[in-house]
Amino acid sequence: MSKAELRSAMRRQRAALPAEATHGWSASIAARVIALDEIRRADTVHCYASSLPGEVGTDGLIAQLLTERRRVVCPRVRAHGQLEHREISAHSQLVGAAFGLREPDLELAPPVDPGICDVIVVPGVAFDVEGGRLGMGGGYYDRFLAQVSAPAVGLAFEMQLVDRLPVSDHDQRVDLIVTELRVIRCR
Repeated sequence: MSKAELRSAMRRQRAALPAEATHGWSASIAARVIALDEIRRADTVHCYASSLPGEVGTDGLIAQLLTERRRVVCPRVRAHGQLEHREISAHSQLVGAAFGLREPDLELAPPVDPGICDVIVVPGVAFDVEGGRLGMGGGYYDRFLAQVSAPAVGLAFEMQLVDRLPVSDHDQRVDLIVTELRVIRCR
């Protein structure tokens, strides 16, 4: 199956998940992420702000990180396939954006160098246990992960795990995958 076919099939399956299930699973995933040694040692965590149907929700995770007084950096989609990184100090600093995304408010969240991040939490449409990650197809996170050295943690529901993903030379792998049932250390 090609990347496009797999992406389409997984997005359909994800969108069909009941909201009650995804909320509960997302809470389980957040608890597992908070318990990771990588997170416990981190001062600054980069985390996407979830908003898409069937995507692992990060509201609880972001709230817990802020409660623990950790610095939280969230991405903004910029022109030319790039991400901009801004630090939030409150959940209310996330606003609606293009493509149904939520991003840091330009007036309230200052830009930061993503190199300060100790851990990068990333979304994905599908993952394999070797750390392969299939995103939405824009390459934003592949370009970003290629520029930073912090460990990348992919968040997924168990149904998003596949035996083997088709990968290209530019595809970046994650170091860990956290699902509602387990933590997978990929490297």
